[in-house]
Amino acid sequence: MSTNISKQKREDLLAKIKEIRNFIAAAPQDENTGNLLSYISELEKDVNGKKYGLVFEEHREEIDEILDTHTPVLTEDKDFFIDNGGQMNFLIEGDNLASLHLLEKTHKGNIDLIYIDPPYNTLKDGFTYSDTLVDKNDTFRHSKWLSFMKQRMTIAHKLLCKNGAVFISLDDNEVATLRILCDEILVIKTSLQM
Repeated sequence: MSTNISKQKREDLLAKIKEIRNFIAAAPQDENTGNLLSYISELEKDVNGKKYGLVFEEHREEIDEILDTHTPVLTEDKDFFIDNGGQMNFLIEGDNLASLHLLEKTHKGNIDLIYIDPPYNTLKDGFTYSDTLVDKNDTFRHSKWLSFMKQRMTIAHKLLCKNGAVFISLDDNEVATLRILCDEILVIKTSLQM
């Protein structure tokens, strides 16, 4: 079961606001306590208010829980070694988020090109990219996909060298949200071709 981080943060904040309101209401009332209660109401409206832009409920994946307590380690499989005349290339097999975290430690700012072929979030073939199978009735389907992509795109951006490029294969199902996400993370103009 994935956790809805943004919703949980909002609920925690609203609980704290309620505690503050109760404390102020129990205090001797004067002009200051009246003003404080008014400010608290404004904060509560802000927390519950609608936002403009790419706002989505963040979710944690099962791999996030594992990475909180474990560090991924690469092990070499000598059966797959190919001598390229001293030039080293390698293939990492494993969870892509764990692999990206590893590469961030060893290759930060050194990657020229990143090609990404993420899940298209079309629900075809039962492809699962979050902790649980996401179906068409899941109201957080797009949020889960964006959380999945945001983590990976953030690390990918850190891996890129100054003139590096990212190429992403995607259909029109999530292309609009991915473009906004890329504009936010990569801080450059993106060019999407379909």
